[in-house]
Amino acid sequence: MKTLKLILPVLILLPFCTLAQSHKAIGEINYDYIPVKLGDTSATAKLFNAEMAFPIFKKQSSSLNGKVQFGSMTFKNFPESAEESLYSIEFQAAYTHKFDSLKSITLFGKLGIYSDMEDISIEDFRGTIGFQYKIRKNARYLYGVGAAYSNQFFGHQISPFITIDYHPSKNWYLYGQIPTDFRIEYALTEKDYLAFGIRGVTNSYRLSDKTGPGRYNNSSFIQTSQWSTKLYYERFVFKNWSVNLSAGYAISQNFRQYNNISGSMLDSWTILTIPVGKKRPDPAVEIKKPGMLYSVGIKYNIFTNRK
Repeated sequence: MKTLKLILPVLILLPFCTLAQSHKAIGEINYDYIPVKLGDTSATAKLFNAEMAFPIFKKQSSSLNGKVQFGSMTFKNFPESAEESLYSIEFQAAYTHKFDSLKSITLFGKLGIYSDMEDISIEDFRGTIGFQYKIRKNARYLYGVGAAYSNQFFGHQISPFITIDYHPSKNWYLYGQIPTDFRIEYALTEKDYLAFGIRGVTNSYRLSDKTGPGRYNNSSFIQTSQWSTKLYYERFVFKNWSVNLSAGYAISQNFRQYNNISGSMLDSWTILTIPVGKKRPDPAVEIKKPGMLYSVGIKYNIFTNRK
């Protein structure tokens, strides 16, 4: 796969287990715009993401749901890599079993291709498995715990989380997974919602190293990690359809490009976005830079509002 020369880590990506989220969106399309100042050059990163959830089967005490997702990232005016692009195509599935009306467990998994799509092979695939145990205390309050394991290209990743779904009052709503994707939302009207959120994510993509027509060397890969805060505005414009606008700031953004390395890297571990244990090889390229984030999207929801 083609060697990536320079890409800034301004990737806004879905968290590791979106199927476990409490918001009931069936379909969603998002476009993200990230302006970047590289010396005297104004560069941009543009991200597109489309996803659709669907039921596979539903019984009295159990259900199986699926989700398909496509993502792309393009870059402009980046040094030596103005037209570089990365893509992802993935399938997710979540099986939920209800022990009773208050307690349930969800087992989820994700498998996909994450690469520049120039030399697709089995090494471009990676996956995630995990669980979530939830308890409903009453009609307004649900909580749970869970964890996910991902075989990232940079090694093993463990992501523990706490799930919250809480309506303290008619207008306030707290939901998501702590610490990786959590929001505090306020209903301005029955159609308008304002929220503040925190997100953290680590991801990896396999890259092509092309030496000639149809000829490729062993692949390199990139690793990105990000923690950001965002302000969200959502308005229901027609029945179940809503439009979403957001702006925020990435407090921490790290990008690392690694050349193809031995299996020692794959023995390393990451908790959320923090490396632990064995020291990793030095990356060929490493960039750290915070920055602004902007997003617009459209969503189809199960409910016509969330009050």
